[in-house]
Amino acid sequence: MNKGAAEAGQEIYKNKFVFNQRGGSLEIDNTTGEEGIYLTQFNGNNIKMTPDVISDYSTNNKQTLVTNDSFETVRNDKCVFVGGDYIYRVVGSHSVQSGYTEDSQLDALKKWKEEYRKVAERNSQFEVQRGGESFPNGVETPESGTRSEHPSKNQEKYITDDVYGEILETPKVTSEEDQVTDFTHVNMPGPVFNVVNPNTEDFGEDINPATEGGVYTPTPGRQVQDFQRDIPRLQKEKLTELEKEFGGGATNQGGDDSDFTFRNKVIMVGGEVNDYPSIRICPEGRSTPSRVIVGPQAGAFVEVAAVPQLEEVNNSHFPVGNYSIHAGNKYNINAGSGGVDIKTSGPVEVGGTTYKVAANQVNIQSETGVHISSENLVELASLNNISLRSNKQVLVEPGLGVKNNIIIGGSTYIEGETYLQHVTAPAEIQQTENVIAGGQLVEGLVIGSVLIDKGSSKGTYKVTAVATPDTVELYPHSHHFKNLPLRLTDSSKSVRTIAIGENINTDGFQTPAQNVSHGLKEPTSEPTPPRELTPGVDTLLPHDRSRVEIDGTIKPEFPQIDKQGSFAQEAPVDNQGIAVLEGQGDDQ
Repeated sequence: MNKGAAEAGQEIYKNKFVFNQRGGSLEIDNTTGEEGIYLTQFNGNNIKMTPDVISDYSTNNKQTLVTNDSFETVRNDKCVFVGGDYIYRVVGSHSVQSGYTEDSQLDALKKWKEEYRKVAERNSQFEVQRGGESFPNGVETPESGTRSEHPSKNQEKYITDDVYGEILETPKVTSEEDQVTDFTHVNMPGPVFNVVNPNTEDFGEDINPATEGGVYTPTPGRQVQDFQRDIPRLQKEKLTELEKEFGGGATNQGGDDSDFTFRNKVIMVGGEVNDYPSIRICPEGRSTPSRVIVGPQAGAFVEVAAVPQLEEVNNSHFPVGNYSIHAGNKYNINAGSGGVDIKTSGPVEVGGTTYKVAANQVNIQSETGVHISSENLVELASLNNISLRSNKQVLVEPGLGVKNNIIIGGSTYIEGETYLQHVTAPAEIQQTENVIAGGQLVEGLVIGSVLIDKGSSKGTYKVTAVATPDTVELYPHSHHFKNLPLRLTDSSKSVRTIAIGENINTDGFQTPAQNVSHGLKEPTSEPTPPRELTPGVDTLLPHDRSRVEIDGTIKPEFPQIDKQGSFAQEAPVDNQGIAVLEGQGDDQ
């Protein structure tokens, strides 16, 4: 190529073709570097195609109709502005996928989850080996260590420890001494008032039924320094590369879906579900006041039992998956008869100034416990019935006040004083202890005669009494008197022993009243064995003893309430969406 041709090749070529009509114009620009086509309509509607842009302008309405499929691919950003309403109508299914280009990115995200799972599982364990398990998809924490002392002993009990004495011989009542009043011939040890703590005689082995307060072996790999070492190592060796593959980490260029509506609404959706454990449960992790029982040494005391301890696990370290809604004023959800289901494998928290729940029936169910608390008031009100039912004793602390009547179907043990204004009870004929009473003759009373058959005084003479003290002794005797039916014990401890022996501490057991027994009351320390029931043919027993297990567990008296709503087991459906009832087959 000669010099002239080279210079000519560097020159800018300029050429333009214009075709004008009333309805519009067609312009073709052939200028070097500015090649373009311009199509303009009479009213200003135009289409421009240049090296930099394709511009489509409509001064009025614009319509596009595609009789078959339509495809649009944008390699970079896309912006849509609508000055009025935006109506988006889809007859078929609607799917929006963002944040990734191909399915291999989703596979990388799943690999990330599995690589981090071991860390999440260790994080869901207790820091010490106190036993328990995490949920969902969790792991167990073994129990290795020593439990603390039984917390039931940490109570101060005030008990009376009276012991029945012994009548050494039948007391006498004379003019000089009243041995009945003076208790001269009665051995009376006297009352003793003690301050005691419950001990192993009351609650058994001296070990905390719960794991709290014990000394346990640290869980391997669960300490803070373990995570400080392992997480950065895992991030460097595995996670960073996987985040690059699915577009996360520092190279993240997308994956978020934001919907801006002037009042700050943000919606974010992830490409994988975080199903790491969100809680850990130690079945015997926490000790709590359980019931009031009678101990042979401490009397009535609060027995401490073990209940599950649940702790939330922060396994929210996950690169995607948060969904947030922020409403500047009010957030409403209205649904039809299909209902509303909210389910999660993690915790649920609802907060506000007031909280109201209204329904024809409200069911609250929990496996590890239901806790209702208030700094001021917890009120239960019903126009018809309030029922408290449990397989164990219902504990009330610190006291119980009943405005009107109270009815107790079983027996009552009271450690403290009983104050009442009046008693209505069956009469029981009781007998006093024997007493020897002294006396004297009635002054001037003719008590006999004497015969003198000799001398000047011969004859029969009357003998009259002289009132000389203690010249008469009556036979030992007692008296009948009416009293409340009662049973006497030989000591205060025997009261507790008898109550325990007659199942006062057995949950669900109805200890019957003793029979009325007329006669002399002798102190005892032996409980009465269970009496046989002899009901008639058509008698319905008020208490079914067969419901009480040996360990104190009570079989349900009434059918348990089936779980309803979102926690109910969904009935299977056929390919037409019709529920298949139990017992139905394809051939029915």
